[in-house]
Amino acid sequence: MNRTTSFKRKISVRLHPRLAEADKQGFCPLRLTARWHGQEIQEPTGERVLPQRIGKNGEPEELWHVGTGRVLRGHEDYVNINSRLSDWEKDITDAFYRLFDLTPFQKVEKAALLAALFPDAKAKIVAPAPVVTSRTFREVLDEWKAENRNLGKDSLRKYDQLATMMESWQPDLRPEQVTQKVAKEYLQHLLDLQKSDATIKVHFTGLRKCFEQLGEKADMPWLQYSAKNAPQLDLEIEEVRKLIQWRPTSEGLAEERDRWLFQLFSGRRYEDLEKFDVRERITLTLADGSQVPALLHAQGKTGNDAAVPLPPIAVKIGERRGWRFPARTWQQRGDWIKEIAQSAGLTREWDDRLITGGKVVHNWRPIWQVIGTHTARHTAGTLLKQVSSGNKALAKLVLGHAEEDVTDRYAKDKARLLAPAVLDAWQKILGEWYDSEPA
Repeated sequence: MNRTTSFKRKISVRLHPRLAEADKQGFCPLRLTARWHGQEIQEPTGERVLPQRIGKNGEPEELWHVGTGRVLRGHEDYVNINSRLSDWEKDITDAFYRLFDLTPFQKVEKAALLAALFPDAKAKIVAPAPVVTSRTFREVLDEWKAENRNLGKDSLRKYDQLATMMESWQPDLRPEQVTQKVAKEYLQHLLDLQKSDATIKVHFTGLRKCFEQLGEKADMPWLQYSAKNAPQLDLEIEEVRKLIQWRPTSEGLAEERDRWLFQLFSGRRYEDLEKFDVRERITLTLADGSQVPALLHAQGKTGNDAAVPLPPIAVKIGERRGWRFPARTWQQRGDWIKEIAQSAGLTREWDDRLITGGKVVHNWRPIWQVIGTHTARHTAGTLLKQVSSGNKALAKLVLGHAEEDVTDRYAKDKARLLAPAVLDAWQKILGEWYDSEPA
């Protein structure tokens, strides 16, 4: 006996800022997503909103409410923006209800709803995109992230670039529809946008993750992309000292300067500080009986612990901050450290080159425009090797890189041997600031 599917008079409408497309001031375009009967449409609203800003006390102030999909009091022109957003929701829900009531419990087709919403958009009516009910790239990748939530924040976040790009490039394309021809067209699209080879590699890795999540073969050669990485910025010794001497003009900037320097001395990634535990502080007893403060640092590849000796200035920063470093957004931290570097006079020119399609595009800029949160780790590795005649072991210890000797299950012994050399290297780098406190 045939059974007729009955559909409900229900549609969900959600408004969300496109954080990946934020401008330098932090304003994001706002997109509307409507879902019903296994279908969806996504439309730009034409609005730009500021999801968050730093308040007078240096703490983040939320200006966007995820639950209601509205800007909060305090956002510029919030009354008019919210009024226009309400109009968007009302227009879509009213159009859906009218179509549903014409043929109750029947499926409202996407083409019909688009025609009701945009009667002048003939192209959408004449040649509607085929209705696809399978999962989107974002849904598949969100499922992958949920199953791999033990990974670092950066690893979990980077594939959002792929989902965002697909939503703007071909919104109706689904992962299982990607063929060699589609992949080639997508690669050309990324090259036309002058995306870096490193970014393209992330996108194609994301495509493979989608295939794997769907249980499909993912080792085809056309899903591989070999990237050439551009050199990363490292600060010079005098530039590090300038950051230490710089006098903060606000609590937020003071916090970021201290956090950036603590990353430099401890070798920690920016997401590691969010989960920093004061119990990771230990004391190393050296061969001569002296003791030095250190931090345990879990190596991502082996799970072993490395013990990183801290110079006195790092201990003073930790004590000043109560060994706590509040979570901040990547964008907020990036804006703060650039403002600090500019104020501290870090004006050396740096070729922030872009490598796309194997071709180099030069882009000379002052380093205060290039510096970021991850610059601290690069700088630590480079300077430690520079002042120790190329001793890579010091940088490997501080940065928490995996040991080549897999029998070394615990790295305290190696830390005890290397700690004097690490601290001697920091003394050469910092000079009089070695055991001082930042301004």
